[in-house]
Amino acid sequence: MTAGQRHFIVLDLNHGGLLISSKLAGHGYRVTAVDVYGTLPKEKFSGLPAEVEVVSKPPLPDKNAIIITPVHLDPTYPVLAKAISQGNIIYSHHYITGQILREEGIFSQAKVIEITGVKAKTSTATLLARILSFKDKVILHTTRGIEYLSENQHIMLHKGLSITPASILEVVNIVKEQEIEPSVYVLEESLGTTGTGEMGILTTLTPDYRIASDSKWASEAKLQIMQHSVVIMNHQDTRLIENNTKTEIITFSNDSQKADLISRISGETISIVSDGKTIDCKLQPGYNPEEYAISFAASTCAGLRAGADPHDIKRTFEGFSGLEGRMRQVEFQQRRLIDNSSSGLGIDSARSAIEMGLNRSAKNVLIIGEHAAQVCEGFPPENVQILLSEYKPFLDHVILIGKRMENLSSQNIIHRKNLQEGLECALSLTDSGDTIISCVKCFR
Repeated sequence: MTAGQRHFIVLDLNHGGLLISSKLAGHGYRVTAVDVYGTLPKEKFSGLPAEVEVVSKPPLPDKNAIIITPVHLDPTYPVLAKAISQGNIIYSHHYITGQILREEGIFSQAKVIEITGVKAKTSTATLLARILSFKDKVILHTTRGIEYLSENQHIMLHKGLSITPASILEVVNIVKEQEIEPSVYVLEESLGTTGTGEMGILTTLTPDYRIASDSKWASEAKLQIMQHSVVIMNHQDTRLIENNTKTEIITFSNDSQKADLISRISGETISIVSDGKTIDCKLQPGYNPEEYAISFAASTCAGLRAGADPHDIKRTFEGFSGLEGRMRQVEFQQRRLIDNSSSGLGIDSARSAIEMGLNRSAKNVLIIGEHAAQVCEGFPPENVQILLSEYKPFLDHVILIGKRMENLSSQNIIHRKNLQEGLECALSLTDSGDTIISCVKCFR
């Protein structure tokens, strides 16, 4: 990128566009920042440099403008459609964030590992950060927030930041304010990676889904990960990689004998085989380890490639008791709570939580749905309806969360706005010893 009179049009300020606009203006470019949805409060613009013009109805771009767009934007959006038709340069938010990071040398003193995929991103990132923290100072950014980990410390630095690629720019700012000098960054990202750092991790490409108003598959965006020189990926997804000559691919699997690393869970034990060596671990009770199968395998594969000691992997797994909102069984005001509410929720995970929670000798209440204001990829009502048709006879009450669930109704169904209201309602419907099953797609 060369500063001067170049004009950047940055689309979608809700998903990282503000940070990108500010950075580009700081590099000397003229920037038009487009509030595509017209929903961002004016106070959000107050900190932008004077070189950034914020508009909600932009003029169509001239041929020399460079367009910056998120991978999920509808290609028929007028600015983007015009740019495509007249051959403008178009960069994704992922790409331009990576360029900014490299040009500013932000990670010149630290190792960076980026993680994307359909599911198991947060748990993979968390396990990997814990493995590496025995020897390194690690910054972990996931849907849970920004955390600092070292051998003797684990601190939550910030909550509430999204995992859009441009959020990495804010992660760096927050870490600087804390005067921390990490040696490793482990970064969870949605719909692909920026290509920063040697290693990328692709947890899984299935189940695939459509994005950008059904114009492309999410897997197309996630395969941006092939910009890294080393990619850790699920063996089942290698069939989608074509003509690769630049990237070292290391595979993991829970069943395929052809993978570089094979992980097998049996009850509360896990056995991992890689390069002729075996790591055996005794797992903690209180969560379903099968739901973490991808995370155990991917984090081990990445950890070993990054130089982790197998002993550190073993003690990480043996001390792990699940993550909040990911198949954990906990006590909640004298009730048994199956806590499976997180951004990674899908129909299969919800089904597993219901199966885990159903108790024939006590009352069962299911909280299910989405907090759509927080999650881009929601929990479709049709999937909720499928689960209700399967399990409604075994449930005493169902509490549906989110506006899109309002059309689903039958006997013993209650509607609430969010998870907190759902939990309060569930408490009022249950007594000591009863079971609450929580399956709401939301950031926590």
